[in-house]
Amino acid sequence: MPEDDNRPRGRAAAPPLAPEPSAARPEPSPASTALVPARPDTALARPMIARDLDKAGKGQLVYVGRDGEVKDPAGVRSRQVLAYVTFGAITAAGVALAATSFPLLIPFYAVLGGRFFGTVRAVGQVNQASVALSNGDAATGRALAEPVTRAWWTPGRVRALASMRVAIADALEGHPERALDRVRAARARLSPRLIQFQFSFYTECNLLIVLGRLKEARSILELRGGVPQGEVLKLSYWLAQMHLGVAENKLEIDESELHDRMRKGLSMTAGRDLLLLCAWAHARRGDHDDARFAWREAMQREGSQRLDIAMPTLAAWVTEYRAAHPTIDDPDPDDEL
Repeated sequence: MPEDDNRPRGRAAAPPLAPEPSAARPEPSPASTALVPARPDTALARPMIARDLDKAGKGQLVYVGRDGEVKDPAGVRSRQVLAYVTFGAITAAGVALAATSFPLLIPFYAVLGGRFFGTVRAVGQVNQASVALSNGDAATGRALAEPVTRAWWTPGRVRALASMRVAIADALEGHPERALDRVRAARARLSPRLIQFQFSFYTECNLLIVLGRLKEARSILELRGGVPQGEVLKLSYWLAQMHLGVAENKLEIDESELHDRMRKGLSMTAGRDLLLLCAWAHARRGDHDDARFAWREAMQREGSQRLDIAMPTLAAWVTEYRAAHPTIDDPDPDDEL
């Protein structure tokens, strides 16, 4: 993968890991959007936050609401600015009142304001970590997220989201067992109402697949209750389900479902992983023309920085299929005209 609920929050990616949620800008009351790393692979001057999932490229994030749908960043920012102004006005009024009637309360308001703006800065670090991790930079992602996990003055939710980022760094560095432990521990500190809580199960599923613990991964996926609603949640489910299918060498979707997933992958700037999974599904059905088409389209898009770490069984299939079909990367004659 997808700040936390109206704060920043993501496939990041994460191993292919579904879009992993980022943190969220602190507000007086919890919001309902999360920033998710959009997992791409180009971009020199792209904005940090993309307007929609299909166009999101490398190093970009998207705001995802509790319904799993991408939110307009302009609207989210407007609500955040309003929250900051409101909080600042309340704090200023409190300080003024305390100065005239009860000076002993001034330190309290100073601490409250300092904690608020410290949390804003911590959320920014978590989002920067998400960007670095989506670019495959585990060292930078860890350096940004780890200090936030120890920042006792920030809300527990933000520290938990920072721990999720550290888990992704662990996974990128080849430590999936450690990453799995971190994901589970971090999720225990998140409210089930947060979108990041839901995303964590797909991250856990992908890590279990990487570890070869397929029965556990199958159990986690089945407990999610089927394909969820919401564009980003649905994509996360598709990736985990098909990743598991490659590991089990078992195809569970019909032709219509496969067509829908192909169409989604074709619409995405960062659709490489999904299209490679579709290529595998077509090849397993014996539809090698469609597998070739999906493969070639995948190679024109962005995807996981390290497929061998994110989805090792898919990476192994890619190597084997290329060896069995040595001309698959050759341009079609029509393309050369």
